[in-house]
Amino acid sequence: MYNLSMSKNREDYLRVFHQAFGLAIDEEPTKEELKLRKTLITEEAKELLEEFDRVLGYLERGEEVPKDLYADMLKEMADLQTVLSGSAVSLKPLSKLEEAFLRVHESNMSKLGADGKPIYREDGKVLKGPNYFKPDLSDLV
Repeated sequence: MYNLSMSKNREDYLRVFHQAFGLAIDEEPTKEELKLRKTLITEEAKELLEEFDRVLGYLERGEEVPKDLYADMLKEMADLQTVLSGSAVSLKPLSKLEEAFLRVHESNMSKLGADGKPIYREDGKVLKGPNYFKPDLSDLV
């Protein structure tokens, strides 16, 4: 078992994985690596969406969702996060994913309306309020 006690974030865990399996770490993007990353992300996103559909089927029929289906969905979410974080580890220009996430979160919090309350679209999506600002990630690449 690998000692992960010093790891601080997901990318730290993926760096250990990439080292153990001889995968790319902090490399400049190549066509081959970008195609691989695109394929992996597409495959994992598709699998997650299939799990969403399975759960939705139960809910649409008014049936209780078996607990193992939520476990399957959670596993697919983790798989998708793994390939996203793996992309950050592999590709040097994308290596600052943690900082990018924090800046995007700060930007998302700026979407609150002038009254400090969220603004929603009909389907529940949060919309941008008047104080919204786009995150600047230019210094991270």
